[in-house]
Amino acid sequence: MNRQIGLGIALSLPLAITAWGCNGNQIESGVKTTGTKLEKAGGAIESGTKSLGEKIKESGAGSKLAGAASTTGAVIEKGGEETRDVLHKTGEKLKEVAPAAGKAVDKAGAKLKDLKDKAGPEIKDLEHKAVQLEQKAGEKLKDLKDKAGPELKDLEHKAVQLEQKAGEKLKSLEDKAKDFFNKETGKN
Repeated sequence: MNRQIGLGIALSLPLAITAWGCNGNQIESGVKTTGTKLEKAGGAIESGTKSLGEKIKESGAGSKLAGAASTTGAVIEKGGEETRDVLHKTGEKLKEVAPAAGKAVDKAGAKLKDLKDKAGPEIKDLEHKAVQLEQKAGEKLKDLKDKAGPELKDLEHKAVQLEQKAGEKLKSLEDKAKDFFNKETGKN
């Protein structure tokens, strides 16, 4: 999983750096500088661990722990040498891949520029068309509102009249039903 993440970062890094605004020469220079600094750091670590190892050996000399101090000092010195070797190799590898990293950034930059050049006019055209469609839709809605407005008012007026007529008919039927019921039951 870590390897896949590392590979993903390595593949997307040139694109991100290009988008950030760095060019291939800047990246190549930065990678070479990083390699050189790693080599110098390795040398400094080796020097420091050698000095520390010697001091540990000296501090244990003549005591019961002289053997343990000597071994500890030697292990620390060896660790410093190994660290220096690893950092030196890493620095050399970085210097070797610096031109490839610069080229990758330049290539990603060229592809982004091509994409921008190709897609830019199309995006502007689509934006223009969207604005035109929005305007047309607004005009159609206004026309519909203008046309339907009077008809809706007329329909509303007719609905009110029908409701009144229905109310009157119901009242008339109610009165007739009362008269008929009163006549049949003998009430007046």
